[in-house]
Amino acid sequence: MARFLSIIYRLDVSFQALAGLGLAFMMGVTIVDVIMRAVGRPIIGAIELICFSGAIVIGFAIPYASWTKAHVLVDLIEKRLEPPAQKAMSIFTRILGLILFVFIGYNFILYGIGLQQTGEVTPGLKLPYYPITYGLALSCFLESLTLLCDLIKRVKEVPHE
Repeated sequence: MARFLSIIYRLDVSFQALAGLGLAFMMGVTIVDVIMRAVGRPIIGAIELICFSGAIVIGFAIPYASWTKAHVLVDLIEKRLEPPAQKAMSIFTRILGLILFVFIGYNFILYGIGLQQTGEVTPGLKLPYYPITYGLALSCFLESLTLLCDLIKRVKEVPHE
């Protein structure tokens, strides 16, 4: 089980690194576009590149944020419960989250297939949409596995990293 948790953690870190590269790319394109726009030579398709990168940044950062508990947590109700009820609530919400992200990932796959079959591309650079859609699906499935790891840790009372 420790090996499975370790593999998922390393995948989460890798996706976080890709999200960081995407953010650096977004910043670079924005800076260069602003400078080039000032001299009358804007980057064609800069908005498309920034939008694609934004999708990668947000989507790929979710699993690691979930692993490290870096997201916003609202536990107003949970704090008032007894410890066994808190554990049950936590397990229940992890199961719901796991199901939700599998469902979202599956729908991203279906959407990506549709985009691939129709050949839909961006207007400026003619970049296909489907690779980003498949990447987001992969990230959703990784988030499902991350939630599964959290569920395992909560059931077995393993301390969080």
